[in-house]
Amino acid sequence: MQRISAKSTSWEIYSGLYARAPLVARADGRGFKKVLEGSIKPYDIDFARSMASAVESFFLDFGPSPALAFTFSDEISLVFLDAPFAGRVEKIDSLIAGFLSAALSLDMGRPVSMDCRTIPLCQAEICGYLAERQDETWRNHVFSYGFCILREEGLNGTQAMEKLCGLSEPKIHELVFQKGINLAKTPAWERRGVVVYRKGGLVAADWELPLFSSQEGKALLAEIIGSAK
Repeated sequence: MQRISAKSTSWEIYSGLYARAPLVARADGRGFKKVLEGSIKPYDIDFARSMASAVESFFLDFGPSPALAFTFSDEISLVFLDAPFAGRVEKIDSLIAGFLSAALSLDMGRPVSMDCRTIPLCQAEICGYLAERQDETWRNHVFSYGFCILREEGLNGTQAMEKLCGLSEPKIHELVFQKGINLAKTPAWERRGVVVYRKGGLVAADWELPLFSSQEGKALLAEIIGSAK
């Protein structure tokens, strides 16, 4: 078998790509619609706990530790104040995706996979990024409940999706409310996600988050980020 020379490393298209800190490594589940078949809809507390557990394992066992992690649905955002692996995007994306996939697979008892992308930020953009992801948490929350309501009314998945795409968020909210569900009263973790961070030397998870765009939310993030420096 012919030996590949060291010069072949020049073919590696991401090996020379670096990201500055602060940065976010955001992981997303791949094919989780199939993974979650048979789960409680629209939200399964056991799956949410598995996601939080995978993040907690990351803090304890991965090595480079983020200042905090924010997770909702099948998404995890890890906020790093110092760039892991000297900012090498190839390593950040592959190793974080690999670790979280393995941790989640072990917790769920079946193989699952996640991808990862690196998002460089400046210090002043961290809270805005997290507020934007929390806004997406709410949109996902409204859409998920609306989808389940339409399925219960007899629409198949494609029909339900097509109808939702033609409705504004307030109209979906009203559709759900007419079925006796007040989305503002659902569990906070469904609406606002979960934050994992280090507190007093231990890894803690906050399932009752304020809005990150509120003064209370900004103060919470400032406290967590400040203690991680």
